[in-house]
Amino acid sequence: MLSILQQIAERKILQAMEEGTLPDLSHWKNKPLPQEDLSNVPADLRMAYRLLKNAGYVPEEVALRKEITQLEQLLETCRDEKEKVRQLKKIGCLKTKLECRMGRSIELGEEGPYYGKVVDRLATPKKRSR
Repeated sequence: MLSILQQIAERKILQAMEEGTLPDLSHWKNKPLPQEDLSNVPADLRMAYRLLKNAGYVPEEVALRKEITQLEQLLETCRDEKEKVRQLKKIGCLKTKLECRMGRSIELGEEGPYYGKVVDRLATPKKRSR
């Protein structure tokens, strides 16, 4: 006896066959599935990565890069200067987050790009709200 989900799936498959909307998968007939290249993933994590990939999850680094790319494309068409500044700040934060996730530390030495910003922020007295 089929479960309700199996019955629904069978009905959808039959409907698609009748409508002719099923994709042609004949090129896969009697051929092995392509091998996934997980050589850069430690052996004890490969199964977990494969499960996550098959479930539609991507590593945070990939999601961050995708979001950065989307924001950069948005900037190309943006006309509002305030919105551009906002998006540039967001891109900067995402790039910093990505660098931290990749194990790169933020340069805080005097030559580093963030040194001046950190010094300015520390030098500026905070206003206390009452």
